[in-house]
Amino acid sequence: MPFYIAMNSLKTNIPASVAAAQNFLSTLSPNVQAQLISAIYLGREHIHSSKLRNDEIEISRSYTDHIGQDEYAHLLYEKGENVIIYLNKLDACAKASGFDLNTL
Repeated sequence: MPFYIAMNSLKTNIPASVAAAQNFLSTLSPNVQAQLISAIYLGREHIHSSKLRNDEIEISRSYTDHIGQDEYAHLLYEKGENVIIYLNKLDACAKASGFDLNTL
């Protein structure tokens, strides 16, 4: 599943449990899973921005390399509805900056 489809699917169906989050993640390749987790964290970092920041934040999947894949389901569940806010913010900043999130 491509990143943008996964992102939109998550935003319309926020997991109500860790098990539901794991079920969702199991439909994604490891690459898209990492992109999604990075996008959530990068969106949070851009919450007060209108474009992608050009300071110390690297806009890449490696931004969350410190997070193990075994933690992804818990993080999706823990972030809850905030996932929508974070992903929408990153998407808006990426569009304003001419950045394709598929390249995360």
